[in-house]
Amino acid sequence: MKKRKSWLFWTIPIFFLCYGVVESAPPKKQWHTSVYEIEIRYHYTSQCNPGTCEGEKILTLQANVRNVIFGHSPSPSFPCWFHSRSGGITVPHFGHGEGVAEIVAVEMCPHLSGGGVEPNKIVSRNNNFDINLTILSNEMAEEYQREKYGEDKLVPTPLVEVVWMQFQAMTPFANPAYEWENSDGNGLVHTFNVFFNVALFKLKKNQDIKINVPEADECGKGEWSIWLRPKLKNNLGDFLY
Repeated sequence: MKKRKSWLFWTIPIFFLCYGVVESAPPKKQWHTSVYEIEIRYHYTSQCNPGTCEGEKILTLQANVRNVIFGHSPSPSFPCWFHSRSGGITVPHFGHGEGVAEIVAVEMCPHLSGGGVEPNKIVSRNNNFDINLTILSNEMAEEYQREKYGEDKLVPTPLVEVVWMQFQAMTPFANPAYEWENSDGNGLVHTFNVFFNVALFKLKKNQDIKINVPEADECGKGEWSIWLRPKLKNNLGDFLY
């Protein structure tokens, strides 16, 4: 019985102390941006070399992500979330899939077979992409950077808070974006993927943001160009770029 009284004696003061702290903490500020349109372009060129570099000679992908609204996150693990408008209010959600993508140009390098050099013939094309734009949690962003730079290397620390995002454009595996074949077999591509980050304060200020993400392999070079364009309203309430 004495133990029970002691537990009550210490619990009650702690309860009121915690209650006071919660009540005095300022509420988290809610915010959201204007509607953004995001234009994404990927261009790759290769130094073709039959036998070693036999992939894409030229590749251009164009995508547009529509009606993107950024805003406060309901979770402290994320710097922000996407928002959608419903009945005059904005509702947070995790991913955004509204938009289109298409392969503007693709040309393959030649293939070295047992009979000599021959073309890699493109036998099918498909621009019926599903697109997805997601915001990475702080933990996911750290894991991606460690994988990119290496576990034994120092990950650069940004001077301001940033929002890491991942863009994906995907077709079904059975109906790839493009497929090629030669006398030795075939190949196909159905997924395009890029990670990038933007400064959080620029989003909160509805700023126009342009980003370039270079890529390179042993055969060639590519670059992602990403343009976040806010829609601005005129005096009549119409959206303008």
